[in-house]
Amino acid sequence: MKAIVTGATGFVGQHLVKKLASEGWDVLALGRKLDTGNQLVCKTVKFKAVDIVDYVALNNSFESANVVFHVAALSSVWGEFTDFQRANVDGTENILRCCENYAVKRFIYVSSSSVYFDFKDRLNISEAHKLPDKFVNAYAKSKYLGEQMAMSYLEKGIESVVIRPRGIIGEGDQSIMPRIIRLAEKGVFPLMKSGNTLVDITYVGNVVEALMKCATSENIAGEYFNISNNQPMQVKQLLDRVFQALEMQVRYRKVSHRVVDAIALCLETFAKISNGGEPLITRYSAGLLACSQTLDISHARKLLAYDPVYTLEEGIDRYVQWQSE
Repeated sequence: MKAIVTGATGFVGQHLVKKLASEGWDVLALGRKLDTGNQLVCKTVKFKAVDIVDYVALNNSFESANVVFHVAALSSVWGEFTDFQRANVDGTENILRCCENYAVKRFIYVSSSSVYFDFKDRLNISEAHKLPDKFVNAYAKSKYLGEQMAMSYLEKGIESVVIRPRGIIGEGDQSIMPRIIRLAEKGVFPLMKSGNTLVDITYVGNVVEALMKCATSENIAGEYFNISNNQPMQVKQLLDRVFQALEMQVRYRKVSHRVVDAIALCLETFAKISNGGEPLITRYSAGLLACSQTLDISHARKLLAYDPVYTLEEGIDRYVQWQSE
């Protein structure tokens, strides 16, 4: 079996390439980071440096394969929609055009559970859950449009499959854990709703397991799958576990979500006016800690026989060990 992995030099992509190689797959790894890509090369893994927004270069780098895992994405809680459109929508279309050119049978698109988020408590969200009329940010909107792009190629004979993982952590995480640590380093961590909000985090190894199931399961073309650790946890319980593993002494300060949301809005406004980078906290990142959101993964369990292999505690410990190396 042969696979192509886009975003192979990113967080999830690296884990996926290594898993595929360990199970004997031939892999063409595509990514932008040459040094990281070269470290992935082995007997069954070939690496090519390419940007998916460059269709000509991408098509020249492409090969025939049984499955394409489209992991590459611009992933951030902050940024202009035009940037996300270019990377996550136009880039996805470029990959799909190449799949058609090279007669790739199956296309697996890594989307995001952020497409569900609407600043409200939502528990046991199924894939059939009505999506918000307005997406929470440019990233969520672009991932939804990428999903639609993937499904539009079903009529061209490509078996498109979408996964919507929730809050991915693990070795190499450059998003969730670093943001938590950066906020904690201020000495006092703002705790909304007494830390009782439920979060549904996913260890990267479980995301990879789900992707492997998507590659080999039959009769799943056109399906969407929620993926998580299926281990909902209160925010304070999660933070306590993270800070304990990191050996960080952090004090909590109970604050109103309304106050934090107002502060985040001010920071966002200033960042836009000053053309600055991502604010310390955004309305979306605050909302994730203030609004309960859990996923129903029964569909993945039924059609993919997916079951989390690693616990959340194992995932946190693996991240901490990686960070200390």
